[in-house]
Amino acid sequence: MRHRNSHNNFSRHSDHRRAMMRNMVMNLFEQGRIRTTIQKAKAAKPLAEKIITLGKKGSQHHRLLALSELGSTVAAKEAVRKVFGELKERFAERNGGYTRILHLPRTIRQAKADLPRGKINRSRFYGTRLGDNSTMVLWELCEAGAGKREKPKAKARKKKEAKKES
Repeated sequence: MRHRNSHNNFSRHSDHRRAMMRNMVMNLFEQGRIRTTIQKAKAAKPLAEKIITLGKKGSQHHRLLALSELGSTVAAKEAVRKVFGELKERFAERNGGYTRILHLPRTIRQAKADLPRGKINRSRFYGTRLGDNSTMVLWELCEAGAGKREKPKAKARKKKEAKKES
């Protein structure tokens, strides 16, 4: 039974699971976007959000807390440096929701007759993993400058006003 188990253990021991989450978050900060399974992305998202929030606060104490979350490796120190420098400015106006999970399409858009024989040439951004058919997603950092989207009626009204002025 799984009573009161609040997280997925991914069939790994706690140290291995923590290392996996740390590595995923560090890779996300380094590359901006990673391809992973939906379960791993959902499990690692709170850790990434927490570290970015610490980065926005910006003090030395918060930097040490972020390092303790990610570990004291060279890669972790580089990730913390990036969070407290570049990402701090990028997400200055955003109050949470720093990452997003984008589902990849689950089907190939080609007929099987069109694919080469032998080794199947698949896109990296295909929605399932070849070995076990696990659902894959893109987990990426949101763009800070996106702002609020206008409603379609407001856009149409602005276009009409621009036509009247011309």
